[in-house]
Amino acid sequence: IDLSEDQSLAKDSLHPESDRPKQYLETFPLDTLSMVGTLAQDDDAWGLIKDPKNVVHRVQLGNYMGQNEGRIIKITEVKIFLVEIVADGIGGYIERDASIAIGNE
Repeated sequence: IDLSEDQSLAKDSLHPESDRPKQYLETFPLDTLSMVGTLAQDDDAWGLIKDPKNVVHRVQLGNYMGQNEGRIIKITEVKIFLVEIVADGIGGYIERDASIAIGNE
């Protein structure tokens, strides 16, 4: 089996979801948002994110924030991990890891 062809198809199909409604925290650059804490109940975990207007928002896995299609993939007590989709400079897109740590102001 030639996996290189499958990988190139996956890379070519990677693109921002233009038909997905944007979430509020996607209106801000990621570096203007800060993590201020977490909430946990049973098996659910939420991150607390402060926007540039000093309003705190509750986010969970699968939510988006930042201006590069940043999807939350993991929330710990001290950091929120995201995967962004960014232009690769040659007409396609790549995934890039990003994170926001608590106290990142």
